[in-house]
Amino acid sequence: MPFVSQRTLRNCLPLLVFLSLCLLLAATTRSLRNGAGLPKPSFRLGSHQKDGPARHAQQQGKQKTIPGQPSRLEDLKPGQCTPEMDFLRREQLGLTETIRYTRRCIRPIRSDKVDRNVLTNISSPLVDIAKMATINLTSCARTEIPPCKVLELHAPNRYPERTYPHLLFGIASSYARMESSIDAFATWLSGTGAQLYVIIQDADKHFLADLEQLYRDSGIEATFVPPPSLNPPKEAENPTIEHLHFLLVRSLLAFSTPGVTSWIGIIDDDTFLPHLYPLQTRILSQFNPQKAHWIGALSDDFNAISLWGFMAFGGAGVFLSIPLAREIEPHIETCIKRARIQSGDGILKECVYAYTRTKLSIVGGLYQHDIRGDVSGFYEGGLETPVSLHHWRSWYREEGLPRGVLVGREVCGGCWLQRFKFGGVAGDKQGQEGEGINDVLFVNGYSISEYFPAEGTWKAGPGGLDNIDLGRIEGTWGHAFNGEYDFSYGPLRRRLGAARKKSYKLVDVNLIKELRQIYVHRKSDAWQVEEGAMDEVIELIWEV
Repeated sequence: MPFVSQRTLRNCLPLLVFLSLCLLLAATTRSLRNGAGLPKPSFRLGSHQKDGPARHAQQQGKQKTIPGQPSRLEDLKPGQCTPEMDFLRREQLGLTETIRYTRRCIRPIRSDKVDRNVLTNISSPLVDIAKMATINLTSCARTEIPPCKVLELHAPNRYPERTYPHLLFGIASSYARMESSIDAFATWLSGTGAQLYVIIQDADKHFLADLEQLYRDSGIEATFVPPPSLNPPKEAENPTIEHLHFLLVRSLLAFSTPGVTSWIGIIDDDTFLPHLYPLQTRILSQFNPQKAHWIGALSDDFNAISLWGFMAFGGAGVFLSIPLAREIEPHIETCIKRARIQSGDGILKECVYAYTRTKLSIVGGLYQHDIRGDVSGFYEGGLETPVSLHHWRSWYREEGLPRGVLVGREVCGGCWLQRFKFGGVAGDKQGQEGEGINDVLFVNGYSISEYFPAEGTWKAGPGGLDNIDLGRIEGTWGHAFNGEYDFSYGPLRRRLGAARKKSYKLVDVNLIKELRQIYVHRKSDAWQVEEGAMDEVIELIWEV
């Protein structure tokens, strides 16, 4: 190799750097032209960012408020797009320019005799997938939309209309996290009469009245306060978020209304309750609020229980009666100082055990959800309607959750996540209507999944679900089969890949005269992405 002097290298170095930058700029430009690195539009919550009361004033009208409803693309010429298709053109749905589309109209047959925990078997198909219409959403060219055939489904009665002024919920969080969570809390707190009390850790940086007004505009009786001081106050000490979580016991007790407030619920900012009716009827009504009670659930992860101990895990929701809160309150500072576990629920556990004779009452339906990754197996597992859920926007992503539960609020009570097993796909050789080929599982408000009898065929046929035990939960999340979740979700069955299971996930809901559910199978989720592939949309239209 020829000798190159250090002087020559120093002289060439600026030129080499310049050429490298040019190559990098060219590569970046090509990448952007091809769309690489650009975020895809997607459904998300938190549309209340900084637009305040004016946004809510604009929502007054015939259309009911659906939390977080995104805006549409620019309108086309009048009459160029049907109202049905115009709804699908909204950018945040992130659909491909051309889609395959079909629909079905659902008439619920409500009854208090319906057991929503029993899998309903229907021999006919849910929709005619083989005859989906191909629609260009950019031009909205006239396309014959498939007829909306009516299907009757048996479902529970609506939840009775009532208020819950005896419930007081408390949260310790930050301004930004609570600002982005308005829509989710509005889903289950708006108009209920239950109160929400929030300690904002970074209150010194924000004007809490603005945030409080946003919540009240959403129909939530919310109160936002800065962090309280310990007693006696310590100089230059700001309580941690975990200490604030425990200090809620004192704050909520002081804020409670004598003779009205019966239960204090301490939750996380990512705790979600589909509806307050199951909380009251299935859990709280079983206890006398005039006595000391500590109600909650363990983690679903056995390793978490081994680490943190036998306690009510806070994300699932911890419920205290007023008498128990009174017993704990004088010992707040001592409990914080002596606690071996410096988490809010851990301090509460040690305080209850140290200063009261109350023991934990473990109840079902409250889910800590210490699980990560794909949790579809849980939601499709046929469990009784959850009372609470946790980590749905952090450890895993199910941001369509507040939309999904609307069918249970507006149509049929506990029918959210109710399961229906349908026959073959109409139009296929082995899937003619009425032949009883059970290869479609509909989980109301969550997903429509098509199952295939042979690996990689993606064709309907006998046996799609015949050899699958739907009584077992599909272990889709991380570490599902390490033994950590056997006690909470077992027995489990192995996860099916895309070659055996094709899923349409709920991404949006619209409520005007009917409840429109939009289920989407993304082309990127296909077993094999073929040339010309596009997103597929199944719309279910419920009579309200």
